[in-house]
Amino acid sequence: MYLSWWIRIRSIWYSLALHIIAAALLVFSFSFTEPIKPSHLDVSIVNAVTVDKAQVDKELQRLKQEEEKRKLEEKQRVEELQKQTEAEKKKAEDLKKQRLEEEKKLLEAQKKKEQEQKLREEEQKKLALLEKEKQELEKQKKLEEEKKAQAEAERKKAEEEKKKAEEERKLQEKLAEEKRQQEEEEKKRLEAEKALQAQLDAEAIEAQKQQDQSLMDRINTAIYNKIVRNFNKTGLPENLTCTLRVRLLPSGDVVSVNLIKSSGNEIFDRRAQNAVEKASPLPVPEDTETFERIGYREITFPFKP
Repeated sequence: MYLSWWIRIRSIWYSLALHIIAAALLVFSFSFTEPIKPSHLDVSIVNAVTVDKAQVDKELQRLKQEEEKRKLEEKQRVEELQKQTEAEKKKAEDLKKQRLEEEKKLLEAQKKKEQEQKLREEEQKKLALLEKEKQELEKQKKLEEEKKAQAEAERKKAEEEKKKAEEERKLQEKLAEEKRQQEEEEKKRLEAEKALQAQLDAEAIEAQKQQDQSLMDRINTAIYNKIVRNFNKTGLPENLTCTLRVRLLPSGDVVSVNLIKSSGNEIFDRRAQNAVEKASPLPVPEDTETFERIGYREITFPFKP
């Protein structure tokens, strides 16, 4: 279709070119007249050259023949091209048909191969199933024989165990009686030991309390004396007392000093707190366990220098 349009357009251009050439021949075949002379001069004979119509027709005929020849050649080329296209189309169709035939044969061969493979697999499955059934039957037979043998063995074993259990029961009864007597004796002994241990613990606790109290008295005195040594009494009234709460580390270092109850004199209270901080570290038990047990992590005391 595209080629047909191209041929039409080209034919229109050729036709237009022929008309332009013909018009040009007609125009340039005339000779222009000479200029008009003045009236007082002699009049010359005007020579005119006429167009040779035969020559124009001949030229047009030649152009027409060439156009017809060109159209004929173009038509031949188109026909040749169409023949070539048809041949190639036929060749392509033949190749396509051949390819489809080959694909069909390959598909049939593949299908046949798959069917044969499927039949082989089904046959193998059947054989495997038969073999499995055979093994199951043999296994079942073997299990039944084993069950019978096991049942007989269990029966004998049960009889032996029953006899042994009876003997064991009698022995256990004898041992239980002996154990009961031993437990009663052990219970009495444990109760006596427990009472003795309770008495010893109470005595130890009381002794520890007395030791701790004695230690606390000595430490409290030492702490108080060290704080007093760092207290400035200058310019303060007599008989003032404030209550302080001091948090300590096991090393005796003062972490914080808080005023719990004021003396009523701000200077006295502030100097008391400063005295505690200056006295750091305070004399506390060197043993951390003792430090924690008697409660020196935080102490509260009235300060009256």
